Amino acid sequence: MPEGVGARFIPVCDSTNEEAARLASIKSAQPMWIVAGEQSKGRGRSGRNWVSGSGNLYTSLLFAPDLKLSDLAGLPFIISLAIRETFVTLGGLDGDIQCKWPNDILINGKKAAGVLIETSGVVGNTVGHIIVGIGMNLLHSPDTAQFPATNFFAHIGKKVDPREALTVLAANVKKRLDKWRVSDFKPIQQEWTDHAWGIGKPVQVRSIDETFSATLLHLAEDGGLKVKLVNGVERTIYAADIFPGFK
Repeated sequence: MPEGVGARFIPVCDSTNEEAARLASIKSAQPMWIVAGEQSKGRGRSGRNWVSGSGNLYTSLLFAPDLKLSDLAGLPFIISLAIRETFVTLGGLDGDIQCKWPNDILINGKKAAGVLIETSGVVGNTVGHIIVGIGMNLLHSPDTAQFPATNFFAHIGKKVDPREALTVLAANVKKRLDKWRVSDFKPIQQEWTDHAWGIGKPVQVRSIDETFSATLLHLAEDGGLKVKLVNGVERTIYAADIFPGFK
């Protein structure tokens, strides 16, 4: 682990985010990676089940930054870029690995990793702890996922040990967090857009309230996603799932 960062390995837990929340309740001060061999109740965004058999990386970073809730817009994109960089460092083909808004990493257009960021101990606008949950499909992937999924073994043809992946990931995350300036989103915005899936292509946008077709434009300055509707009107979306569109 990077200097000043701890790690806790658990053979099986309900979810690493839940374990991190329990640690946060006892006011853990040192940044800590919680890693599980398997999860019995792994979850993704919007409470979706995250299939969590052995061989993949299931981990959460718990840390207590001096930040406000309003400072966190860039964090999901920093983490996504760190995961993308980790796949590349482990031998993945750079051009095949992309970021998908808001918090997924794709390999050849299929989901290979996801991020779930939660907070603990929020008082007003001040954050107590941040929990960054990460799942990386190293060895296997679900067949019934809403968005088609894949795994790193299918991409490079060799197994990667989850602890090896964590070592690379932890270094990449720390490097990016150390460089992070919450008042300057532009470098994050540009790098994420450079590696984004679907830019300039037709997609289907699905939210709780509506489903519509659009073309992806770029990441907005506040973390939303700029799209162009079929009538030419531009719009920024903040809560939705993106799927390939049809010409």
